[in-house]
Amino acid sequence: MTEGVGIVEPKKITLELPEGELRLAYGGCLKHIEVAYEECGAPLTDNNAIYICHALTGDAHVAGIKPGETQPSGWWEGMIGPGRAIDTNKFHVICANVLGGCSGTTGPMSINPETGKPYGSAFPRYSFDDAIDVFRLFLKQIGVKKLAALIGGSYGGIQAVNWATRFPDDMEKLILVATSPSLNTQALAFDVMGKNSITENPLWKGGDYYLEGDGKGPKNGLASARQLAHISYLSREHLQGKFDRRLQESFVNASAEERAERDRLFKTYFQIESYLDYQAKKFVARFDANSYLHIVGAMDEADPVKAYGSLDAAFARVTAKCLVVSYGGDVLFTEWQSLEMVTSLMKAGKDVSYCHLDYGIGHDAFLTHIDELSKLVGGFLGDREVKVMKWQERLYSGVVKMIRRGSRILDIGCGDGSLLNVLRKTRNTKGSGVEIDVEKFEEAIADGHAVLFADVDDGLSCIPSGSYDTVVVSDTLQEVKNPRGLLSEALRIADEAIVTFPNFAAYRIRFTLLFRGRLPVSKQLPFEWYDTPNIHCITLKDFRALCDKEGIEIVEVRAESRHLFGKILLLFGFKNLGASKIIARIRRRA
Repeated sequence: MTEGVGIVEPKKITLELPEGELRLAYGGCLKHIEVAYEECGAPLTDNNAIYICHALTGDAHVAGIKPGETQPSGWWEGMIGPGRAIDTNKFHVICANVLGGCSGTTGPMSINPETGKPYGSAFPRYSFDDAIDVFRLFLKQIGVKKLAALIGGSYGGIQAVNWATRFPDDMEKLILVATSPSLNTQALAFDVMGKNSITENPLWKGGDYYLEGDGKGPKNGLASARQLAHISYLSREHLQGKFDRRLQESFVNASAEERAERDRLFKTYFQIESYLDYQAKKFVARFDANSYLHIVGAMDEADPVKAYGSLDAAFARVTAKCLVVSYGGDVLFTEWQSLEMVTSLMKAGKDVSYCHLDYGIGHDAFLTHIDELSKLVGGFLGDREVKVMKWQERLYSGVVKMIRRGSRILDIGCGDGSLLNVLRKTRNTKGSGVEIDVEKFEEAIADGHAVLFADVDDGLSCIPSGSYDTVVVSDTLQEVKNPRGLLSEALRIADEAIVTFPNFAAYRIRFTLLFRGRLPVSKQLPFEWYDTPNIHCITLKDFRALCDKEGIEIVEVRAESRHLFGKILLLFGFKNLGASKIIARIRRRA
């Protein structure tokens, strides 16, 4: 890993409020707002600022070493730095603590200028609209005119959705990681219980526990809220594998008195209890209960559907190029919620890429397992030069000849995006891809293509009907479980499709079976039978029969062979015998 950004000084700024105050969505107002923030990277220019919205209990220290410390402690340290995904040689990175927080930005712990005491219960209720308004005032004041990218994960991602739908011209690119436009019901239930743990604690005192001077406050309630939330950050499988029903080591050496006391308090010796206690203790030492209530409350109420009437209407407002990433086992921000966002963006014709990563960890994976995410984010933010080689143009020439100039292309099974690169160069197409291999996905997105991570056997319902001019199914038909379904989807998404596949009736395959009695291994079919992605053996005749049965018209067929004898057979019209590869242009029969 490259070196990080070094020491990052925390900063604080007093906002210049319009008309001397900020009126809030629920009727209150704030006349004095301070914002705590950090920034690092290249000097600020008109087009290199990246703003990162932190997670629920995060803060502005996203990367680097705090003054007085010796090791980096940023919560997204591995993502940000020279040569990293968010490259500080190119970008100026900014992160600020949210309104209502307890890490320097004005919140319930702050001194109320009208009373000279902490706000406590007097701190006004606010919405995400207000929080984003504060961020925008702050950025304007430090000289940011437009963001190269806005990035938000989890709670920060909900903020980013609010920002991108209300003020779409503020950013060029938008990255939403492990997030959604609003909370699902299960996530809301966790929040309800967490907030109740605090407000029903007698030490909360209606929010005015600061005035007691004993420094206690509802710490037990806050600890319970954190424990409940932490359970939702990890997948069931990960918790099971990490702890199972294993007991703490201290159980073996516990005295009879210690065991009796734990029994009296209904405590256990399970490792999972010790883990949750440890997480709660760390959290209570750094966070404020009132801030937790305000931050969670604003998140619970966030709902662009309420603001715009539908998710489609909300995302139709977005103008930024988008990347959406979801995680397996995430119960707070599920895969289906990410796909809802992607579908709405695609319906509106937006440039969106989507990838699903599954480490078996759950929600916290976007903070703890960032290798793949770094490649996705780095490729999406990058501007690498794309080189198209002559051999690639020759390889795809048959497909290229069937594509109209300037058309909209979807390449199903796009691989690393090579065909899309060739089409962009030679036909000036606007292309997108569908890919299931994460490493190939990363390459395609780094070349500037919008790519969807999807298993075509599960359908492509997130892609609206008629949204492309041509769908290319390039050497994919023989690899899917349901070829009929794939052809149907292709001709739903576009009026015509171009399908390429290896022809298993070619003479070389027949001869290999006849004389050697074995399936062939060649440049065209470079796999042993036990290690091949090809689960169907398609011939030109079989393909014609399938199309006829499905009401599909074959408009044009190109048969290709690399070998002289195969080319001779093609000259005499023996396509099924001579062709090693078939390229067919199809459409629905009228």
